[in-house]
Amino acid sequence: MKHTSFPFAAVVLSLSMVPAGYGLASQPEQDPFTEQPTSKIGPGSDQIEEGSKVTLQYVATALGSTEIDYSNVSEFIQGRHEIFPALEREVVGMKPGEEKKVELSPEEGFGTHDDRKQLNIPKTLLPFGTKAGDVLRNDAGELATVVEVGDIMAVLDYNHPLAGKPLVVQLKILRVENP
Repeated sequence: MKHTSFPFAAVVLSLSMVPAGYGLASQPEQDPFTEQPTSKIGPGSDQIEEGSKVTLQYVATALGSTEIDYSNVSEFIQGRHEIFPALEREVVGMKPGEEKKVELSPEEGFGTHDDRKQLNIPKTLLPFGTKAGDVLRNDAGELATVVEVGDIMAVLDYNHPLAGKPLVVQLKILRVENP
């Protein structure tokens, strides 16, 4: 299963562009287009830290597979648990342009395979021509993989397709914005 999505970027003008003397805490006038020196750690750093807004590119595959299962560009805030916690730990201190290969256990990725998420249904409820391996969406919008289609019944699996599999995630940091 392949999934590709490219988010759109938005340009946001901030109050830092307001001329000196107009803010609540006025600073000496500086040219806003001149690059200012930044420290290596803390605010202004380009290293990922708690609260950083991070844009990364990743490719995730099942360990031992040569097929790309997921490839995407994604954005998250470090520390808000918007990505797998194991990946959040691995990216701390990384900078734009840096790459890393991370291996995740099933528990660190999409979780273990749960047999309780399999459902037996009458074959007549499936679209005509459905076969094992097809991915269907139910009325609630949930995805299920068709595991088996018999003469009378079919088995749907609502586990994530990569549940129960160790993963290899190749990631590249594209952008870091610190608070």
